[in-house]
Amino acid sequence: MRALRFFYMHAMVYVAVNALLIGFHLVGSPHRPWSGGPLVGWGIGLAIHGVMTWSRVGLLGRQWEERKIAQYMAQEQVRTLSTEKQLVEARMRLLQAQIEPHFLFNTLANVVSLIEPAPQKATLMLEHFIAYLRASLAASRATQGTVAQEAKLLRDYLALIRIRMGDRLHYSVDVDPELESMPLAPMLLQPVVENAIKHGLEPKIEGGRLLVRLERRGPRMLATIEDDGMGFRPSAGAGVGLSNLRERLAVLYDGDAHVRIEERSPGTAVLIEIPLPRAF
Repeated sequence: MRALRFFYMHAMVYVAVNALLIGFHLVGSPHRPWSGGPLVGWGIGLAIHGVMTWSRVGLLGRQWEERKIAQYMAQEQVRTLSTEKQLVEARMRLLQAQIEPHFLFNTLANVVSLIEPAPQKATLMLEHFIAYLRASLAASRATQGTVAQEAKLLRDYLALIRIRMGDRLHYSVDVDPELESMPLAPMLLQPVVENAIKHGLEPKIEGGRLLVRLERRGPRMLATIEDDGMGFRPSAGAGVGLSNLRERLAVLYDGDAHVRIEERSPGTAVLIEIPLPRAF
């Protein structure tokens, strides 16, 4: 920047002196207005000075250029993140809309098997199944839901599983009332609960207990999905589900949400920390 300032001062002096000399020659020697030969050499020198200065620091200065480059790169990064977020959300909506065939077939088969021996139970199972399907369909079409809607979806899902597993499954879904209206991406927790049932409790002969708890921890919400089942054993399905969850959280919360898995004795706990909106 010092070199650039020096060049601008040089140019201003040249212009001032040039104007004075031209004025002097126009008044004193009107027939030879351009007789100031030294000015030509000075002008050439100034031009060379300018080329050397601009080639080194740029027309408006290196800091200005670096600032413009940084702004451009920031804009490109925001544009890229926005595109990635749209792609991830589109993929997640597609996944939300897909109910696993084995879950659908097992549920309908259980309903059929209960119609004659326990019609009331079959009716209850159908009611929960319809509620679950309705909530899943609404979630697949939405980009934003609430904690209360997610909790209702989980209760309908677990009520279905409870009818199927009977006394082998005990569960609770506890939500801090202050968090019920908090915005939450649809079906964010449901895959984690499904993994806990499928990989933790169903393979266990005596079944077990599943606890879902959503509570406030300062400026963050902590969602805990805990079971006393078989423990965490990485498998293809569970690994993909957790990978999708981490990717979705990273895009939704710009890397400010975290997932961790803790081994319990017995069982597993998945803890998800999500930043609260400013309104909360």
